[in-house]
Amino acid sequence: MINVRTDLAGGDVGYFQFNTHNAIAEEQLYNAFNELAASNIKDLVIDVRYNGGGLLELASQVAYMVAGNANTQGKFFEGTIFNGKNPNTNPVTGETITPMPFTNQFIGFDKSASIVSGSQLPTLNLNRVYVLTTSNTCSASEAIMNGLRGADIEVIQIGSGTCGKPYGFYPTNNCDTTYFTIQFTGQNNKGFGEYSDGFAPQNTVDDARQPVHIDGCAVADGFTKQLGSADERLLRAALEYRTSGSCPAPSSINSMRGLHHLLIPLR
Repeated sequence: MINVRTDLAGGDVGYFQFNTHNAIAEEQLYNAFNELAASNIKDLVIDVRYNGGGLLELASQVAYMVAGNANTQGKFFEGTIFNGKNPNTNPVTGETITPMPFTNQFIGFDKSASIVSGSQLPTLNLNRVYVLTTSNTCSASEAIMNGLRGADIEVIQIGSGTCGKPYGFYPTNNCDTTYFTIQFTGQNNKGFGEYSDGFAPQNTVDDARQPVHIDGCAVADGFTKQLGSADERLLRAALEYRTSGSCPAPSSINSMRGLHHLLIPLR
């Protein structure tokens, strides 16, 4: 599900809710960013509070559409690391290990999509993005944050700490059983990828975990307002932080732990 708004803060702020990095989301993302680009927004809020991950290349597309070519040229979205025995060759595919670029074209994961594969993706060319998160924000969603930070895009986090999944796998079939074993980890263009305790807003009251703190506000999820409403707790905090730089009283990183989904590479 992708829900888009382009009328926040007098039309200066766009919002979209993104719940799953799956094949059918690619065309929806393409259309959503075309709508956002046509509205000439100055800031963007990405709501991935319930997005547990999925296809990594979709995350790369989202990051590219946020940042644009000028901000990503000569940089990669995510590099893949296996282990000391496989420093240069992917042991699953047998291919040479190369970083995933910021993907600038429509891939066509869903063969029924109406967009032609290879079509250029729309871009917002932003230097800053606000991301709404909870402990259900995992894997490919966290990779968007890390990949953008690696390209010097300012990521401002509103919500609670993410789940912490800088890892991935290739589904492996054995008769009627499919195994999902962690096989690699990822790092951004600056060589950073250690966020196994997640990302958390800088004023978070921490528990025993040691998350990576980034700018933003620790805010508990709200359930009384429609997602995308300017009065919804996390979105309201993002809009207020944008204008004042101040946060509400911080919430603890402790929150109900949701399902921890693993990142699925590529397709």
